Amino acid sequence: MQTVEIPHEAWARTLNEFTAIHEGWVVSLDVLSPAMGAQPEINNLPLLGVSADRVDHEDAITISAARTAAEHITHTIRAATRVYIERREDGADVALQIESADGTKTILRFRTTALPETLDGVVGR
Repeated sequence: MQTVEIPHEAWARTLNEFTAIHEGWVVSLDVLSPAMGAQPEINNLPLLGVSADRVDHEDAITISAARTAAEHITHTIRAATRVYIERREDGADVALQIESADGTKTILRFRTTALPETLDGVVGR
């Protein structure tokens, strides 16, 4: 495995590209907090997107997933400080990790990892 840190100035572009590649892929999201331990937030839902925004001069990253309108979940990480993409040796993305100023880590994992070009039509858009 290889972990790549995304430079702050590239967050918006990289996360937009990440969304374009992985929209519709089934994901789970866990929040690892020093105060509360591990908390699952999303469990096996199709990814809608990941975006970086500056809200009130605070770096925020939003992750959205939904199977239906009734199952829509949005998780926002405030005061994000670092963003990493974990990749297999063949280049397939395995996970996205976001760290925030309070030490919380948010980890978005794919149920199945694959190179996007090997899926040719498997994930609907």
